[in-house]
Amino acid sequence: METNWVMDEMSFAAACRAVAEVGRAEQGVGTLGEKTLHAVLKRMIEPDLSRHEVKLGAYVADVLNAHGVFEIQTRNLHKLKPKLTALLPYYPVTVAVPVVEIKWLLTMDPETGELTDRRKSPKRGKPADLLPDLAYLKPLLRDPNLSFLLIRLEGEQLRKLTGQKHRPVTPLEFAPTRFLGTVRLKTAEDYAALVPPDLPTAFTAKELAKALGLPAGQGSAAAGVLCHMGAIRRIGREKSAYLYTIAKEEKPC
Repeated sequence: METNWVMDEMSFAAACRAVAEVGRAEQGVGTLGEKTLHAVLKRMIEPDLSRHEVKLGAYVADVLNAHGVFEIQTRNLHKLKPKLTALLPYYPVTVAVPVVEIKWLLTMDPETGELTDRRKSPKRGKPADLLPDLAYLKPLLRDPNLSFLLIRLEGEQLRKLTGQKHRPVTPLEFAPTRFLGTVRLKTAEDYAALVPPDLPTAFTAKELAKALGLPAGQGSAAAGVLCHMGAIRRIGREKSAYLYTIAKEEKPC
């Protein structure tokens, strides 16, 4: 089952063309309810459709090829826990997660189909955004068969007008338009690369959250993951808050 697995601008463009050729009427909802983003990433990871949706015991892998199992998860990482628990003893598993760093918002009039607005979203996704969600999978993170592949993208979010005052627009679908690179998370060094180097010698979870650009309430979850993976370590307390420092060597909490 050898395959040349390359994720770059060319493989992204080829995946986008392949999905477009299927036709929006047919591709809108696939056999497992996939949308454009999921379909593009799956084709980018593995162009050979015979390696898609492979049954493994009680589960179906998004992709199974010479590199192992690939699961594409756009949100709700906690839902993967039972599947990962079942597959990791037998297969290397890579969880592919899109990170939308640049998003264009397109607003459509549902009656005419006309695009009434196109603007850049002020929100920018970043790899560190994944850290709080990984807290749900913390017992599995150090498994040597598990890694995460963060796929950095630019894309367009199509929305439609609703005519409702409290919710004037509703999202329809997101389509990726440009590949910006990847970030792999597997080793302590990979996780340490997410930690801003300009943090003070001792810092709290709240200060970590600010440095990572996360909501303050997500600091503890992010710190827990980084500490578990040996990227930072706990060194004491300041009043009611734990104090952390950047780890000089891998030493899980």
